[in-house]
Amino acid sequence: MQQLLTQKDIMFRRFQIQKYRAEGMVPTVTMMITVDVTHLLELRAIANRNNQSSTHITITHLVTKAVADALKNYPLLFSFFTSKDIIENNELVISIPVEVEQHVEYIALHHPDRKSLGSIAKETTEELDKIRSGNGAFLKTLKRLMENPRGSDLDPMEFCRQHLGNFPISNFGSFHVDSGSIAIAQPIISGICIGSVKPSTYMQSGQWREAKVLPLTISFDHRPVDGAYAGKFLNSVKKLLECPERLFENN
Repeated sequence: MQQLLTQKDIMFRRFQIQKYRAEGMVPTVTMMITVDVTHLLELRAIANRNNQSSTHITITHLVTKAVADALKNYPLLFSFFTSKDIIENNELVISIPVEVEQHVEYIALHHPDRKSLGSIAKETTEELDKIRSGNGAFLKTLKRLMENPRGSDLDPMEFCRQHLGNFPISNFGSFHVDSGSIAIAQPIISGICIGSVKPSTYMQSGQWREAKVLPLTISFDHRPVDGAYAGKFLNSVKKLLECPERLFENN
């Protein structure tokens, strides 16, 4: 097996093993909601046609923007939990895993709640290009930690704040997977999994409606967060994506 992996693949897999060590895993609950993204995709197509740059808006960008805006009212979801205490984070940092070669690297998007959709798309696309060329910020961080073992003693919460993020968003739909859920390990409290856009037909006001729908699944540590809090957040994200004009403001 290792003959198929590069040294970089092995380094990141060792990080994953450490990140998801058994003693750090949490009692996780998942909840899924289906979002009608028909109008959202229409607005995205218009925005991409009118875009003068080479950066195109993706489903991940749109969900990231909606999640960041919704999280302003649900700060518990991007806080940390130590098994005893909830540690509030003053800054939202979205973590977006990216497949490259035979491993996963991460984009850490700081303050997405203060950024426009266009800025989110530009920043994540630029970092994705760096990752694919072997110059990603997270790769550089891991290399520095390997060169300086003392740096590996960095507090896990501070490591997440600086380099990894405090709310993960993973797009399983990019692998043509219908839906899924992500694993949660301390100190992270919750995260979102994006599924695949699918055509659907449903009844609305007595009439059949054709639509394109997107499943979103939230995973959360059930000790600091209850289902009502997580469910209200998930419905806030749904509302933003189904009435998406606000997401495109100042784009």
